[in-house]
Amino acid sequence: MAITDKRSTTLRWREWPRDSNRLELSLAVAIDFPDSPENELLVTCGPDQGVVGQLEIRHPDPYQILSIPLDPARLSGSVDLTLRLQLASGSCIWLFAPNREASHGLEYHVPHLHVPSGPPAEFRSRLCSMASLQAFGWKEGCVLEGIHALGKAGLCLEAPLVIRRHLDEFGFSSGKLIYETPRSERVSNRLTTIESTLPFAQVARLDPLHPWVDLAVDYWQQQLDELGQVCEHSMISSEGAYTVAYPMTLIAHTRGEERWAVLAQDLLIKTFAHLVQPEGIYLRCFQDGTRTHRNWARGLAWLLLGHVQTLRHQPSPSAQLVEQLLHLAEFAKCYQREDGLWSTYLDEPTIKPDTSGSAGIAAAFALASGSGWLPTVYRERAMLCRQALSGWLTSEGFLGGCSQSNKGGEELQRSPYRVALPYALGLLGTLEAALMIPENRS
Repeated sequence: MAITDKRSTTLRWREWPRDSNRLELSLAVAIDFPDSPENELLVTCGPDQGVVGQLEIRHPDPYQILSIPLDPARLSGSVDLTLRLQLASGSCIWLFAPNREASHGLEYHVPHLHVPSGPPAEFRSRLCSMASLQAFGWKEGCVLEGIHALGKAGLCLEAPLVIRRHLDEFGFSSGKLIYETPRSERVSNRLTTIESTLPFAQVARLDPLHPWVDLAVDYWQQQLDELGQVCEHSMISSEGAYTVAYPMTLIAHTRGEERWAVLAQDLLIKTFAHLVQPEGIYLRCFQDGTRTHRNWARGLAWLLLGHVQTLRHQPSPSAQLVEQLLHLAEFAKCYQREDGLWSTYLDEPTIKPDTSGSAGIAAAFALASGSGWLPTVYRERAMLCRQALSGWLTSEGFLGGCSQSNKGGEELQRSPYRVALPYALGLLGTLEAALMIPENRS
């Protein structure tokens, strides 16, 4: 359903928890709408349409969880409760519409009332369901990795089935890939960015000969530059360390195509050389030498996870990659906050922490320590972060405190604006599993 600046949307419940002292309205963003990056959503009730809740929504991202605290004392109605949603600023926002037949997990996407009482819900059950569904690409890839890791740790017995259900949302069983890009453009059987290829690690685990794997390999082949490296528009990015080098290594292993394993290792070496500079570690390096997002937590998480997961799937771990991993980890360790998290920009402690980047960094710490590439102190650092993250779990089991998807540039990342997006649960799941199984190379 779309809410515009010219009309409101009405939601009605025949029964609702009238006697609760606390009440939240939960919604989820359905479609990216770049023409309206700044929005304020009002929730009104009663004949006088008094405001009972409001929420700022900046650069709304598909599957973003919106939790709006309501004032129960100002709600009116005998049995039925009618709420109206309207924009006080912005031009349009798209939300998932009410659906009485929502299957397990999907009910968290449609509008519903929630009583936030007691401790946070168990995040693992939320991750290992359709509630963690994300747009296909790096976000869904993080989710699938988390589910797989929990499955290997014995913390999600239905992990293979849940992964298939997720992939079937994009056509896995039919062999045809249909999904929406980060800008909600619908595409079929083609890839548009190197960030799209992280999910293919799990696809290769399920079926190395699946047609989707060929899509990824063909795409990488098309993106090879004159030096034989996979990059996008001659831009080197830390995302590629995780979304390309890792799945490329896994596919090489499962299909016996060692050429791709060599290219993955070379990609990490080249990425490290371009992004790791004396003054800090960057997210991206462009052809003209311009670099952006210095010491951005999520960018460092991609570098660390890319190195760790690539090393874990190499028959003979590269000494150079291990050395690079140690350098990255030592850098990150220096900036871990007293509360166990990392600031959105590591060396700027006045900026709020980013729970998603923190979970990614800590997951890499735990995996690398368990594999013997980092000292045990890094496992202790990961445990400290895991403990801190528990305080950011919502009452419905999502992870709040995430910096928004990187659509608003560095200005948005430096702002105090934080969101809840399911991909962060995947990073937390990877961390949780790594702490459960110190020695795990599979």
